[in-house]
Amino acid sequence: MKESLLTDVFWQAGFFLALSALVIPVLRYFKIPAVLGYLFAGIAFGPYALGALTDTYPILDLVSLKETEHVQILAELGIVLLLFVIGLEVTPRRLWQMRNLVFGLGGAQVLLSAMVIGSIAYFWGNSIQVSILLGLGLGLSSTAIVIQWLHEQKLFVTNVGRSSFGILLFQDLAVIPILLMLTIMSTDTGDNVASFVSLSLLKMAATVLVIYVSGKIILKPVFLFANKYGGSEVFVALSLLVIVVSASIASFAGLSMALGAFIAGLLLADTEYRHEVSSLITPFKSMLLGIFFLSFGMSINLQFIAEKPLWLLASVVGLMVIKACIIFALCKLWKQTTAVSIESAVLLSQAGEFGLLVVGSALTVGLMEQDIGQFMLITIGITMLFAPVAAPLARKLGEFIENKSHDSQPYHANRAENTSQHIVIFGYGRVGQEIGNILCQEGYEILGFDKNIETVNKARMITTPVYLGNASQKSTLIAANLEKALCVVVTLDDAHATKKIIQAIRSISHSVPVVIRAHSAEDEDDFNGFENVEAVSETALISAKLSEKILNIRGFFENTDKLTY
Repeated sequence: MKESLLTDVFWQAGFFLALSALVIPVLRYFKIPAVLGYLFAGIAFGPYALGALTDTYPILDLVSLKETEHVQILAELGIVLLLFVIGLEVTPRRLWQMRNLVFGLGGAQVLLSAMVIGSIAYFWGNSIQVSILLGLGLGLSSTAIVIQWLHEQKLFVTNVGRSSFGILLFQDLAVIPILLMLTIMSTDTGDNVASFVSLSLLKMAATVLVIYVSGKIILKPVFLFANKYGGSEVFVALSLLVIVVSASIASFAGLSMALGAFIAGLLLADTEYRHEVSSLITPFKSMLLGIFFLSFGMSINLQFIAEKPLWLLASVVGLMVIKACIIFALCKLWKQTTAVSIESAVLLSQAGEFGLLVVGSALTVGLMEQDIGQFMLITIGITMLFAPVAAPLARKLGEFIENKSHDSQPYHANRAENTSQHIVIFGYGRVGQEIGNILCQEGYEILGFDKNIETVNKARMITTPVYLGNASQKSTLIAANLEKALCVVVTLDDAHATKKIIQAIRSISHSVPVVIRAHSAEDEDDFNGFENVEAVSETALISAKLSEKILNIRGFFENTDKLTY
């Protein structure tokens, strides 16, 4: 019996690995998101498609997925790891930098969407509990699909990227209280609702405190020791151990394991190991999240779709239109341009993986009837299927409206936005674009300037806040609002022009920090002579990086600490 069970588990694991190794690269070649590949695979190989034919054609038993129990466990691990990675990204500094977009725009979007969608659900005869859960669950968008699109298109540097990411960030934060609310709703409390809610909140606060305090005391020295004396396998094991322990403590306290993983991510978010841990965990997260979508696909009954195609289509269109209208109106209220508002609205109009989680959990605990749950799961899935089509459409709409509204005229420095707490980038070529993209991913607002009209127009095609201006001219420096800037970055490869820009900056502001791209070590020394100026030699960086790559190839770092430079 045990041997048979083990064989089944290994067979399903092997099937999934084959799917990841063979099918996913093909999908990516055709620019189809991997999420949809897992979704289609779950439908095709699940119990309602090939699995339903195994009695007639026994050979199909080899390539079908009928047992959902083992898949479901791995799917839950995928959500746990996703919440951990989200915790890594939600640093206090990032939230503070994007507070207006996250807590303002994102909070308004979740609340307003939940109210409108929940009211419609209640109008159609659902209970108040189910209506609240549907409003909250369907109001969330797909972090997995949208973030992948923003990464691929390098849109974090744009106003669209910042607005969309701010909304998604709040949606991710909202998952924790939504899951807690679901737990409270699914528990029979009788007349003691208030005391049960108070006890649940107290347990959550105590659990968070235990994980946070113990983590603060233990994590940093343990990671320091592991990083110094252990190899990469030790670092992976330690990272997974942190997730498992935090999730287990939360589960032991009667809370969601995802909450524990989220707190673990928060603990590591402000450490120097954040990016390394993220790079190690992300592949596991991606694969296990893929299993989550696979398990969802397995639960879709194709016969159910055939019975109610018009109702499903109407629900899909209605949901996407409602969310798009709400997001558009809120973006305009937050003083975004029409182009940015429309693109953000279309990009975030789908429902997402957390909607699947909320509806699926409500079904599991018996809060939602099977027919309603199946209908909503399929509706969410179809909106996600439309997402890869909607994203490029949103991009083209944004570009068209942006160009039309300004008649394709250059964006001169005197038209720059009046911003504060931003980072100014002078020189928005290849290096400036990469810097801007990284800074925006970390939550900073940027303001770019370049004297090349083609560079500016290219950047403005994707609604990046870049303007035409010469950094050595006072009018450009005034437009950059240096007195309120956090930092200035100069990426020019002309040392003489860079010195003039530094002098011009200091004539406006003596305190703003300036970071310079230096062509050589000699230039770096010259620039560092200026007050409050940090220069980085690209020659030294490239030489060190290439040397490290060569030594890695030759096995130098197998038993030796990495070079420090």
